[in-house]
Amino acid sequence: MDRSEIVEIMKDVYTSSEAAEYLNISTQCLHQLVHDKKIEPIKTNKSIMLFLKSDLDKCKVSNVSNVAVNEQVNQFNINVPYVRDAILYYTIQQYFNNNDKRTCEFINQNKMFKNFNFRSGLQVNIPLLAGGLNVADQDFYNMYQKVKASFLTLTDDVILVQKGDGIYSKLLESTKDASPFLFLKGDVYLLDEKSVCVVGSRNASSESMVKTERIVKSLVKRNIVVNAGLAKEIDTATHQSALKYGGKTIAVIGTPINQYYPKENKELQIEIESKGLVVSQFPPCNSVNRWNFPIRNATMSGISLATIIMEAKETSEALKQADYALKQGRDVLIPQSALDNPLIKWPQKYVSRGANSFKTLKDVLEILNRSELLRNIFSKSDMDGVKIYTATNKIVSESKTRLLF
Repeated sequence: MDRSEIVEIMKDVYTSSEAAEYLNISTQCLHQLVHDKKIEPIKTNKSIMLFLKSDLDKCKVSNVSNVAVNEQVNQFNINVPYVRDAILYYTIQQYFNNNDKRTCEFINQNKMFKNFNFRSGLQVNIPLLAGGLNVADQDFYNMYQKVKASFLTLTDDVILVQKGDGIYSKLLESTKDASPFLFLKGDVYLLDEKSVCVVGSRNASSESMVKTERIVKSLVKRNIVVNAGLAKEIDTATHQSALKYGGKTIAVIGTPINQYYPKENKELQIEIESKGLVVSQFPPCNSVNRWNFPIRNATMSGISLATIIMEAKETSEALKQADYALKQGRDVLIPQSALDNPLIKWPQKYVSRGANSFKTLKDVLEILNRSELLRNIFSKSDMDGVKIYTATNKIVSESKTRLLF
């Protein structure tokens, strides 16, 4: 075999860094895929792994293009069939006040009685849909163009997934609250990993912030992904603690994927895009509305195996998260200190509905360990290795004292 033949063959052989870039994931995630036998290198030793392009293609997310569109580099590719489906879906959704349930009901009725098909083309679909919505054809077309233009504001590192796709969270897909599409930025394969949500008040006490860090540290140490909603205080502490201790975190945001809220967390969101995963169910054409945030709690709970409420007032959005979690059959964990607080009534209400109380880190792991979804995830060494703290932060043995949460 001469040199030119070898060069030609090597065009389809990628190093680890090249493979990660080709798949639009981190090298850490690539190594995890190798470990999980989802990708098999053609050669591996202590210093190098080599991959065949054809093997990588089996795992590649196909709806993102690095090719310039309309001569603009890094622009999201809208010329993918199910991206076009999404544009039409969100055009319809604009007429139902961005409500997925009502939008899907309208679409299903038109599929059943009028043979509606997303792929029939605009010439067929605009008169059909506009008639059903009682709007002029031109008005519907103008709305479609508006939604389409908003998709072109996305960059090519945004990944659009549809319910039923391999990347779409299987846990979320099993719930009634699953959004038809998700917009993702970052390590999309984190949706496949075991995740626990840690949320709470936007005006949390310093004590709750410290305890949040301890719980998150304990979870990520045991390879649990932690997720939250990128809100102030407890959510922020959850994400920052996961990153601080080398863990993985998912931010489920209440804005379109290309917007940042609150503005104080813009840099944190960008960091999570790089080291974790950001998830949004809201298209780029939508405004940021206050009701988006409780809606996204259904998604945040849906991707989670359990939710821990670190601190909350009677009207806290975190309680909406607890409602969704219990409805979806997920465990809800509440600190005993919240139950002992005479100024709030919600903890007793949620415990009566099936939530769990906890006093120590070990309690948290034991509750998670007996969950139907997380059964026996932790080994005996995991359970025995939990550090217990006194109020002065001095580490002591389990037999001597416990930090009351």
